[in-house]
Amino acid sequence: YYDVRAQDLKLEDVTSSEHNAKILRMLRDDDLASTEEEEGALYIVDYTKDYGNTFFVKEGDDWGWLGYFIGRNKQISNVHLFYLPKDGEEVSAFMEGIKHNRSIEYLDFQHKIEGDSIIDRLAPFIIHNTNLKQLRLFEVDLGFNCAHRLAVALKRRQHKSLTLLSLQCNNLTNEALEEII
Repeated sequence: YYDVRAQDLKLEDVTSSEHNAKILRMLRDDDLASTEEEEGALYIVDYTKDYGNTFFVKEGDDWGWLGYFIGRNKQISNVHLFYLPKDGEEVSAFMEGIKHNRSIEYLDFQHKIEGDSIIDRLAPFIIHNTNLKQLRLFEVDLGFNCAHRLAVALKRRQHKSLTLLSLQCNNLTNEALEEII
């Protein structure tokens, strides 16, 4: 679906603003690094934050296209997610795209994102990304089952590039934390 339509897509038709269309265009054209003080970084937020390459999520943004363009981008190195939609289909479409990316070195989930909505969808990315150096889950709702699934994905990693796993301000029990380490 996405591969066939990507080059002819009017980005304004799948985003809520000209600014977000610009971000998608930069992702599509592998031009993200040229406009950012923190080279190769992308911030995805649901509030107004004027910092570099920030995708401001609003109604009308297509998460599938955002994930698709992130997944195909070869320059993006840092993704900071401060928001994910509640709709599981949107999260699935987004993560389906991201799992194809091989340039992301730092993936950061923050602020009350539900672990159940991302861990299984994130596992293929964790397992197959050869460049992932840092994974941060800050204020992510992780229980024992999420911790177990995260541990399985980390153990199945084919590459040893991951040097930092940050699990700050989560609801992990000692038993769940032991599952991961």
